[in-house]
Amino acid sequence: MIPAPAFVVTSSFRVPGLGLLVLPAPPAPAWLGAHPLHTTLLLRLHRPGQPPLALPATIEELARADEPPTRALLLDADPGGILPAGTWLQITDTEQNGLL
Repeated sequence: MIPAPAFVVTSSFRVPGLGLLVLPAPPAPAWLGAHPLHTTLLLRLHRPGQPPLALPATIEELARADEPPTRALLLDADPGGILPAGTWLQITDTEQNGLL
């Protein structure tokens, strides 16, 4: 079962030289908009059939033509490839709390 404040992945793609950009399925969790852009977060990645994986990410914004900007996560570690839809991320801490 996915907890309510989880970030459920709708899609992800590589940004060469930066990492993996991950877009949320609606509704995006409130914590994604509660922090300023570029805030570093510590997350736990949940994938079917695999143990949870702790990894850092930053909050970014993606703007596509004719659409309002969307908040996304830029994963700073390689989770082993593109994340399939339905994979989910759980926030465990932020840069402001001194963990990263």
